[in-house]
Amino acid sequence: MRRLGEDWRRPNAPLGWGEILLWAMGIGLVASVPYAVGYLLVGPERRFMGFAFNVSDHVQYFAWWRAFQERLLAPNLLTPEPTPGSYFNLLWWLLAQISRWAGLGYAATYQILRAGAILMAVGTLGALYRRIAHSSGEARAMLAMVLVGGGFAWLHPLIKRLQAFWPIPSPMAPYVPAIAEPNTFFSAIAYPHFLVALASIVAILALTARGMFRGDLRFSLGAGLLAFTLSLHHTYDLLILGAVLGGLVLWRTTVDRRPAWGWMAHAALALGPALPGALYMTWLTQQDPTWREVLAQFVNAGVFTPPPGALLLLLGLPFGLALVGLGDPRRWRSWTPVEAWMGVWFLAHGPLAYLPVSFQIHLLNGWQVPMAFWAVRGAQRLSGWIPRLSPGAAMQWALALSLPANLYLWGWRILDLSRGQPPYALHRDEVAVLDALAARGCDGGVVLAPESVGAFVPMWTGCRAFLAHWTGTLRFFERREQVQAFFSGAMGEPERRALVRAHGITYVVVGAGGGTDGVAWDAIPWLVPIFRRPGAAVLAVRWEGIGGMEGGSR
Repeated sequence: MRRLGEDWRRPNAPLGWGEILLWAMGIGLVASVPYAVGYLLVGPERRFMGFAFNVSDHVQYFAWWRAFQERLLAPNLLTPEPTPGSYFNLLWWLLAQISRWAGLGYAATYQILRAGAILMAVGTLGALYRRIAHSSGEARAMLAMVLVGGGFAWLHPLIKRLQAFWPIPSPMAPYVPAIAEPNTFFSAIAYPHFLVALASIVAILALTARGMFRGDLRFSLGAGLLAFTLSLHHTYDLLILGAVLGGLVLWRTTVDRRPAWGWMAHAALALGPALPGALYMTWLTQQDPTWREVLAQFVNAGVFTPPPGALLLLLGLPFGLALVGLGDPRRWRSWTPVEAWMGVWFLAHGPLAYLPVSFQIHLLNGWQVPMAFWAVRGAQRLSGWIPRLSPGAAMQWALALSLPANLYLWGWRILDLSRGQPPYALHRDEVAVLDALAARGCDGGVVLAPESVGAFVPMWTGCRAFLAHWTGTLRFFERREQVQAFFSGAMGEPERRALVRAHGITYVVVGAGGGTDGVAWDAIPWLVPIFRRPGAAVLAVRWEGIGGMEGGSR
């Protein structure tokens, strides 16, 4: 059995660390342009809230971040039900400690996370390809492909515009172009924690492969320590590790025609330390009633791995080239160890993507790593089939044709953030309301606010929100309808009182947007203004006025 490359102690391709650092800096700068646009073009009446995409999920993460500054286990502040602290996430706990020690707010903490995640991911990927590529040019092409390559996401806006003239069917659902898991560049813009998980997956598999190929258990033990940390912040990625390592053991068993006990031992050393974290998360989502319902509501997003046709469009040219690079399956038995590792990893993601679990879409994370390896191999093979097309030119064409998807996503985020509209920007009076609630505190009470403001209540104030997040808020759709009825006037006075009594609501936020106009809030005797701005106000619930509860306004 040949070892991985010529020698694990010396990289095969002389891709320098300085060049890898330049890649990280370049990705970081370009991916930060949407944020610069958001901060600079927001306008005097609004405030950019610091997130470039999917605000709802990020306010959930920072609700944990805020709770972790005060305790080891976080309660669920995104729902009105009081919940005990039972949730732990290593990444957001570490960020909370850094923020508390350095006195940083959430926006600065988030940008530190983005910078660190980009550096981790690019550094790990650069280290990988400089060892497994045959030349510096091949290593650069693989690194470029994994960092900026994309599929045919640009077809979505194009066909959307053509549909104004012709009845063209849409080839993909609207959410498909923005699936970030297999897209490193879009993750650098919008989901830095995906990059932290990606770097962990690459490092764990690389260390385990190194241990397998060299017969050195120390590397697999190191992989196990990393797998333990991964189990405490992105637990479902353990399924990716198990599929790839199990596939490698199966490949070796098939080639040798006998059980690969040694490789099984390495896989066990790499995955075994992650078992406590996996068991904890399984217990939490199966036995804890709050988190069991939170996981059950994951389907509320309506976001799953797209059907195979749409998935192929999402992955695009890199995927097609990777299939060319893989070649004839009858020759896979003669793969080198590196090829077996990359081949098994690439093939494993197909069935993983369609596992019957609510989080199946997250199992696309990392597919771009072996895809880039085989896509470069595929471009090289194509150059042998097409006259006057050199391998270098083939790789350049492959990169050029893989770039438009991320150009579209990048421009889309710039355009969207330049508008300065919710949920990416709030009216400054609404931000002042959040500041006032944070200063006053809730003493265990609940804040009822329009969804665009209520989403920020837990992370900003530490209070429980009546409506905040599509999975974190239990009975989400029911409560969203209740909030809309409460603020639109469709809910009568007796129903309002009953809602407030039933959920222990202590503050009501009214004001700019969210359907709160047209209701005479000052005429409601059991709501007392305690903070007011022209565009928003905080009203405290006066219990003796509402009836059926003890005590005064809080």
